[in-house]
Amino acid sequence: MQEPPRLADSESYQGEAVPIPNGPSALLVHLDNTARRLTTPWQICMIRAELLRKCSLPEGAILDPACGAGLQVSALANALKKDVLAIESNQERAEMAAANLARISAWLGNENTGSVIIGDGTNSTSIIKLFENKKQISLFYFDPARPSGSTTHDLSEMRPLLNEVLDAWKSHLNETDFGPAIVLDLSPRLSELRRSQVEELIEERWPKIAKTWQWASRGSGRIDRLSLWLGAAADPQNERRFIRIPPSIHSEPLILGSGEHNFSNPIEDRTFPRKGEVLTMLDSALVSSGIAPSWLKTVLQEGDEFQWQNITGRRPIITHREALSFEHPLDSKLIQASGRIVSLIRSPLEMEHLHNFVEKSIDAGIGKLTLRVSLNPELQPVIQRELDICLRRSGGAKTGFITRASEEDHLLLCIDE
Repeated sequence: MQEPPRLADSESYQGEAVPIPNGPSALLVHLDNTARRLTTPWQICMIRAELLRKCSLPEGAILDPACGAGLQVSALANALKKDVLAIESNQERAEMAAANLARISAWLGNENTGSVIIGDGTNSTSIIKLFENKKQISLFYFDPARPSGSTTHDLSEMRPLLNEVLDAWKSHLNETDFGPAIVLDLSPRLSELRRSQVEELIEERWPKIAKTWQWASRGSGRIDRLSLWLGAAADPQNERRFIRIPPSIHSEPLILGSGEHNFSNPIEDRTFPRKGEVLTMLDSALVSSGIAPSWLKTVLQEGDEFQWQNITGRRPIITHREALSFEHPLDSKLIQASGRIVSLIRSPLEMEHLHNFVEKSIDAGIGKLTLRVSLNPELQPVIQRELDICLRRSGGAKTGFITRASEEDHLLLCIDE
């Protein structure tokens, strides 16, 4: 039999307090080992909160039916100055979340008006009764638990299930002319098919509701965060949005919107790169968002064009004629590497053929060469170390990298632009 929901006591949790991840060092919160691994970094929590502060949200409280350690809902509560209804099925973690909500509110100098409930996030009827049926929801924020080793990222793996938690709370969500305000924090590995399935679930409940898909990246060659913003939380001007999270918590993020563009998957041109062209590796999250072509128009030299060489994996590649020109301080962070092709090398990247790469690098004046290709993880550091040793003695002043446009192509030696 399911236990009835109950309030978590913020003073019950006695765990160690540690500096909040990616936040002010003086702000201490409670995190166990699981929470340290899964919790959303404070920098990202606040970026989301600031985006929502620009929205015209309905009246009511913030609902998080799977709040975990409570950092994200704490950021929302304090930035939006709203009451909180957070729910967590694990008693210890719910008490942790309650303690964190109190700690963060006090540190920011705000009153803590939030409630953390120990219970099932889909049990809306019993939870609302705790508040004499008077609680209405301004913002529905949902970050479901997901199995860490999943390869399918099926919607059935979410806990609570997306369809069940939406149905449980639908009647409690206040709406504006744009509908309710909903943010779904989803797996960054969600495929296009899975994203369509999420949209179908939403459309069944709120037909034609505004949607903004948001990709976020730290520039590590992968998508760090993927979320869907709906209704009053969506950006009416942008169906897609990309955010480059800056290295420093004190810097502003770079936010790119899709505007009115129609999206289609980019097509690899497969014209083999030529010597003298510039090869650029883009942020893979930027490419996945579909916003890369419109951003490239702002950084390519006038009259220059680009060709897609590779659109998949962690190293999407384009080629173009001239060096890119950056205006925003974070523009340069949207590329992993960019360099002019100086040589096509047909030798395999193996220890017995390494002298070919060293000779070509010395001829080009390169004294430091970085491997930017997929290699056996045990072999990669061995080859990189050998290249470093050989080129350190050459006296070359330039830096460069080795890559290939696709797995079938020859290797390319490039000098950094």
